[in-house]
Amino acid sequence: MKLDQVLTLSLAIFLGCVATAHAADWPNWLGPERDGTTSGEGFDPAFTQGGHEVAWSAELGVGFTGITIADGRAFTAGWDDGETTFFCFDTETGELNWSRSFTTDKYDNLNVGGPSGTAAVSDGRVYHKARDGRLVCYDVDDGDIVWQKDLAGLYDVDVPTWGFSGSPVIIGDVLYLDIGKVIALNKVDGREVWSTRDLGPAYSTPAPFTVDGEEYLAVFPRTGLHIVERRSGRVVAHHAWETEHGINAATPVIVDGDKIFISSDYNTGCAMLRFNDGALELLWENRKLKNQMCTSIFHEGYLFGFNSSKLTCIDTETGDDVWEQAGMGRGTCILAGENLIVLADNGEVIIAPASPEGFNPIGRARVIEGDDTIWTAPTLANGLLYIRGSRGRLVCIDARD
Repeated sequence: MKLDQVLTLSLAIFLGCVATAHAADWPNWLGPERDGTTSGEGFDPAFTQGGHEVAWSAELGVGFTGITIADGRAFTAGWDDGETTFFCFDTETGELNWSRSFTTDKYDNLNVGGPSGTAAVSDGRVYHKARDGRLVCYDVDDGDIVWQKDLAGLYDVDVPTWGFSGSPVIIGDVLYLDIGKVIALNKVDGREVWSTRDLGPAYSTPAPFTVDGEEYLAVFPRTGLHIVERRSGRVVAHHAWETEHGINAATPVIVDGDKIFISSDYNTGCAMLRFNDGALELLWENRKLKNQMCTSIFHEGYLFGFNSSKLTCIDTETGDDVWEQAGMGRGTCILAGENLIVLADNGEVIIAPASPEGFNPIGRARVIEGDDTIWTAPTLANGLLYIRGSRGRLVCIDARD
């Protein structure tokens, strides 16, 4: 083989390994691509057909924080006996590597309470925001606190009715958060880069996107969809969106680069907007997909998500509903390759192709018993499926092929 062929092959293998490593972990809210999807490499979609194997389990305390996976570690949080605890587990054995606890309220307003924001991992550090607005940067190896901030106090924003719930978004050396004011911090030391004016109480997580070479964040606080320049923090566009109780919890979904899907429950609905020339254009709006908590998944021209308590598929071009399936409560879903991993709110996992042809499960299994408010989206990383019940149970399922 010629030298140039060897170099080309070596580069291809290297890039393939980098891509595989990136896709295999789940380092932040909504996974490696920040859209609820993963390649599904190493995952057997038929794992439920012959029964399922529990690799390990743990008790966390109540809460809704998702499971973040990076470099063989699993990070999450729970509340028990007056304290929020942040955990780091070994992904293969479930052994507790370390944990850190601090006193917080429970925030159990019409739900079991506990933390809800999901952590983000970057360059050997893990970042988590508690319901009271405390943002902590931990060293992933030993749990030492590198820095922390009381965001509510520093930025003079009130704790929302249901506590802070959004998750950090880390791009390069900058950490972005929506706490009512959208803020950008240096991830190394927590120093402020910029902050916006107060846009209203916020529960959702910013969605980054790029149009015509300019980088933006789509944020979805109580007052509606706002587009923020990532380099400056300037708010460049706004589409008003009012929801009963002031709750916009689902993350905006970026569709085909320049379109943004937003959705809220509480008798509200959904809309598709296009961002062009610094303005938002409403393409369509209806009530066919109302996301209360679960962010919808975009795949090949369709959106899959929960319309209150019905799993629904809609056409992104028209907004028309294609099919709907009841019986899973206010569930959640992610996408692994071509398959939806749907988690019913009673702890049942259902695997089905993400297809406009209908909901046709290829396997299902009940993985958590005795919990009927499972609202945390599953995590899939390296063939291991993590399911977290709101009342404290964390189950790691071996779904490797």
